[in-house]
Amino acid sequence: MQDMKKELDPCEDFSAYACGGFLEKAEIPPDKETFGYFHIVKDQNDRVIRSVVDSSSTDASKLSIQDKFGESNMQKLQDLYKSCMDEDQIASLGREPVVKEVQKLRELFPVNDDSSANPPAATHQDGSEAIAPSERALTLALAHFNKLGLESFNAFGVSVDSKDPETYVLELDEGGFMLPSKEYYLDPRIMAVYEKIIGQMFDIILGEAKDMGADTLLVKEQVPPEWAVVAKDVIDFETLLAAASTDMDDLNDSVKTYNPRTLEEIETLTPSIDWLLLLQSVLPDGTNAPARIIVTSPTYQQNLEGLLQKTSAKTLQNYFTWSVIRSLAGSLAPQYRQPLRELNAALSGVSASVNPDRWKHCVAVINGQLGDMAGEPFLDTMFKGNSRYQVHDMIESLRATYLETFPKLNWLDKTTAAGAVDKMKAIVQLIGFSTDSPNVASPESLSEYYQGYQVDPKDYFGNQMRESLWSTEKSFKKLGGPVNKLKMHMAPQTVNAYYSPTENQVVFPAGILQPPFFHMDNPEYINYGGIGVVAGHEITWWSNATEEAFGTKASCFVKQYGAFTVRGSDGKDYHVNGQLTLGENIADNGGLKQSFKTWRARYKADEQGETYMNYRLPGLDDSTPEQLFFISYARPWCSKQRPQSAIRQMRTDPHSPAKWRINGAVQNSVEFAEAFKCKKGSPMNPVQKCDLW
Repeated sequence: MQDMKKELDPCEDFSAYACGGFLEKAEIPPDKETFGYFHIVKDQNDRVIRSVVDSSSTDASKLSIQDKFGESNMQKLQDLYKSCMDEDQIASLGREPVVKEVQKLRELFPVNDDSSANPPAATHQDGSEAIAPSERALTLALAHFNKLGLESFNAFGVSVDSKDPETYVLELDEGGFMLPSKEYYLDPRIMAVYEKIIGQMFDIILGEAKDMGADTLLVKEQVPPEWAVVAKDVIDFETLLAAASTDMDDLNDSVKTYNPRTLEEIETLTPSIDWLLLLQSVLPDGTNAPARIIVTSPTYQQNLEGLLQKTSAKTLQNYFTWSVIRSLAGSLAPQYRQPLRELNAALSGVSASVNPDRWKHCVAVINGQLGDMAGEPFLDTMFKGNSRYQVHDMIESLRATYLETFPKLNWLDKTTAAGAVDKMKAIVQLIGFSTDSPNVASPESLSEYYQGYQVDPKDYFGNQMRESLWSTEKSFKKLGGPVNKLKMHMAPQTVNAYYSPTENQVVFPAGILQPPFFHMDNPEYINYGGIGVVAGHEITWWSNATEEAFGTKASCFVKQYGAFTVRGSDGKDYHVNGQLTLGENIADNGGLKQSFKTWRARYKADEQGETYMNYRLPGLDDSTPEQLFFISYARPWCSKQRPQSAIRQMRTDPHSPAKWRINGAVQNSVEFAEAFKCKKGSPMNPVQKCDLW
């Protein structure tokens, strides 16, 4: 009731009606770029994790640990957290850990001023000679980056083969420019900030020796000339790399990014790299190079070759060095990463002067590196009772609705409809936590899964490096093995959900099965409006956005959402990318429609509430269960966002902004218009509606 603004007309702007109170009262915390219920629940979950991993907390001392595996796991969790929180130890090392990593990179990729030792020299734009890098040095540098998980313009990864989902496949992905999207390289304001920050970071990490005291201001406002030249060199290369890269729309298209190639075919695309040596260097011992590799964009690989041919070894060394600095400086003391906070401020709107509580960062490290291990005690606190079985029942009811719907869709031919039915019947539900690789409920399974990651309570930087190597090697070792469709790829405390098309699994971690998304005592019209729509969204998610069968229907969504705008920090209106967000928009609309249909059928079959809970809520007697279903759909999306963050979302995120996730879906809902008696032609009940599922 506090979140709503019931004096407004829901048929004019349902987002304002359902979230107006929230928008008036909520303040974005200084250290956040967006604030809403996803963040509120995440903060709640993070505090639970903190109470477990902070050995000095009273909650940690009360934990009941059953066996030696549980004891060892708790020690590892607390050691990693302790290493992260030990800022004195981190500060005592100064910049040396990153300096050593830069030195390793430069040993792998030395710059030789003797052009005779290199391939034919290229030429700079100003006509001066540019010495090209050696093929071997370039290859070994890329391998080093790949194994450490550092950003570069090429990277191998392992995924489930979408055309053969029983096997893992090696992917060759693109990347390498450090700003969130290629559009930023056309923004003079951002580029000026970025260039200055690169120069400052080079000076802090590689400049003259300085007093390393925590109170010493290391950042020079005026970048020294030698580093200004380096920064300009990096900026120029990244700008060309961004121009050569694939547009975000195409990178999110599963058809366009599925391009099987042999190693020999890849060598013809980018011959400046020794691809066999690269694979041999990256893959663990005993792992054979696959016969085929999925290339996300052959065109990019060709563009990259053209760029490498005209880029000097010195420029590439500067670029690689910047990648090391930018990726690893976050593990140093605060004064060594201040310019990076300036960059984040320009991109997110969060003030660079805000220094978030250290424990929040350290809990994020725990969740990212030992997430399943931390999830076991989290479940004891936050996932009790029969929540798991209740959500399972909801998903089964949604599955039944979809199975009834598919044969009635006139845009699906009989063969496709039959295939959709088979796929729907075969969906694997993973609810709450992973029961395999590892089984989060088993301390022994968790201990075995993480045994290769050694944690030192006095070596935070080393922990980060060891985890990168361990996780990368673990991923590559999956090649050639069977696909595990029972593994959940999110930690239990994660506030999210997903559907994996290749593994045909729908996944709901315990972290999102909390109010306002779900509570086992809620009436069904609240739960189906919340987690039910999330479940419907994941089941409905459709990635084949280029298939002719629904091209016309899909274009309706592209046009509708493409007309929505958000106001940027520059005062301009930015349009939602209807093509980039198409898959998620279809899922929102389908999830809302099918969840309402499922709940309503149960409700109508049991209006006395003998089987299903649909009791009325005190204080909301003037709202019907149908209305409250839609209100509970909108409520999790009540949020506020800084303008800079909104621009970044528009350029990079396949999800529409929260306001339009609410209003876009209800505009297309006949049931919404009926529930709120919206006149035809009103803003939330347009004459033309988009419909797919």
